[in-house]
Amino acid sequence: MDIVDFLTSQSTALSVGIYVFIFLIALLESIPMFGFFIPGQIIAVTAGLMSKIGSLDIITVIISLFLGAVIGDLIGYFLGSKYGENLIIKYGKYFFLKKENFEKTQELINEHTGKTIIIGRFNSVTRAFTPFTAGSMRVPFSKFIFYAILGGLSWAFSFAMLGYIFGNNYRALADYFGEFILIAIIIGAIIIYLYKLANKKRRIFHRRHLYILLINLFSLYMFFKMVENFVEQKILTNFDIWLNSNINKIWNPFLDNLMVFITNLGGTAVISILSIVLLIFFISERKWRYSTLLITSVIGGKALEVLVKYIISRDRPLDYLIDADGFSFPSGHATISAIFFSLLIYYFKNHIFNKKLKYFLFSISVLLILGIGFSRIYLGVHWFTDVVAGFSLGLFWLTILILALESVTTIFKEKVAQIKKVLNKDKSL
Repeated sequence: MDIVDFLTSQSTALSVGIYVFIFLIALLESIPMFGFFIPGQIIAVTAGLMSKIGSLDIITVIISLFLGAVIGDLIGYFLGSKYGENLIIKYGKYFFLKKENFEKTQELINEHTGKTIIIGRFNSVTRAFTPFTAGSMRVPFSKFIFYAILGGLSWAFSFAMLGYIFGNNYRALADYFGEFILIAIIIGAIIIYLYKLANKKRRIFHRRHLYILLINLFSLYMFFKMVENFVEQKILTNFDIWLNSNINKIWNPFLDNLMVFITNLGGTAVISILSIVLLIFFISERKWRYSTLLITSVIGGKALEVLVKYIISRDRPLDYLIDADGFSFPSGHATISAIFFSLLIYYFKNHIFNKKLKYFLFSISVLLILGIGFSRIYLGVHWFTDVVAGFSLGLFWLTILILALESVTTIFKEKVAQIKKVLNKDKSL
């Protein structure tokens, strides 16, 4: 089955949701508080690519990007006209908005108003400042809106068509790599690019982060490989059927009870309780980074798993020992256990210095992850590829959060240090 046919067959509302998402990204990119963080150009190129391969309409994509860009410019302009430079001085440090960048944008607008408004959208530094600065400098609205429309249209057309043109080579690459693997390659390339960009500017990452990046890329590949196997009914899908048909040969009362016990360790109730206990521990030890990582990884991972289940909509095996609701791919138990126990491994590696104890805890965590995954297959509620996909999705989500959190905390290290100081001071009172 073609990937486009597969995705569009899952939900007629999917394309509408994507257009709304594209519009919001373009809008937020023009607002000072959000512009630095929004990957608008990447989204625009991706939307253009999706238009070429058939899942979106290129005209609607360009219109969505254009409208979002112009409306975002208007919001930025009115914020600038109302609050001016004081907003940057007072709140800029919270959103990585530097006064010197604001002043440089002022100089550019003084010298070349039209060019700055049009070209400013194409620059990662000035895109969030230009509309705001134009408003603060009282650039006539009629003049601003004229150039904002030209700039928004130029930006939307250029980047959407860049992706659309790249789509001419998409089919050839997809035939060679496979469509799902090609998507993994594109996502992986974007992650590598962002990793190198962040490291080049700030030397954020160290050698240990390279290993995390490699795990992230491998898990990304494995997840899409499992999706490909299901959608295109490849050899591993046949293995799924064979394993499910033969696993009952080792069923016995002792193993049945043991597997039920192990599978419950990866259930929502147990993981929720363990997460609350671990969160209390992290907070008591003032491990704010780990606290954030725990909350975002577990909650976000669960939401991601549910979303993927809805999109893939794979039925569960019919021969099972216990009841299970919902779709099968990926395994929720495998996803959440991979996230939670891998987070423990990450903590143990950085904070337990007794080697014997560290390796013992490593081993227990790995055995729990694998045991929970196997229990889902043994009990007949998941296919083998469901479990592998769950492990892969969980590891991908956790590792991308680790890298993202490292970037954010480094960029805002002064602010994070201030927050820690206040919290520690309050605790000592």
